[in-house]
Amino acid sequence: MAPVETSFQKYDAATNIIYVTFPVVHLETQAEIREHFDRVVAYWRANCRGKKVYYVVGYDGFSVNLRENEYYGQQMRRVMECAVTIVRYGGDALQRTAARLYNMKLHAPSRLYESREAAVNVVKALQAGEMQIEEARP
Repeated sequence: MAPVETSFQKYDAATNIIYVTFPVVHLETQAEIREHFDRVVAYWRANCRGKKVYYVVGYDGFSVNLRENEYYGQQMRRVMECAVTIVRYGGDALQRTAARLYNMKLHAPSRLYESREAAVNVVKALQAGEMQIEEARP
């Protein structure tokens, strides 16, 4: 399968990180949310071929209809199967709150940082064994 290109994802094989950044994206409906995650998972399959990766996700320019937060969280489970962990940064206060809420529902720790540099430093610390991922609790 040829690599799948998207405008918002870039895989760095040397660091095993998929960087996700958005121009301006608002997901309003369940169909839009599902299509978004279809693209995320297809990109991972085509470019990483089953190898779990670290995701560094920038929330600047990204938002989701809060009424669909539960569905967004359900779709997020699909990416969690592709990821060692997901480290997020940026975004406005509302998006940051929404991210924390769906992570609580997924029983997954919420790692949300101020900047891309801070998020990448966390991934480097995880990879070096200087930091550990919190275990999910049911």
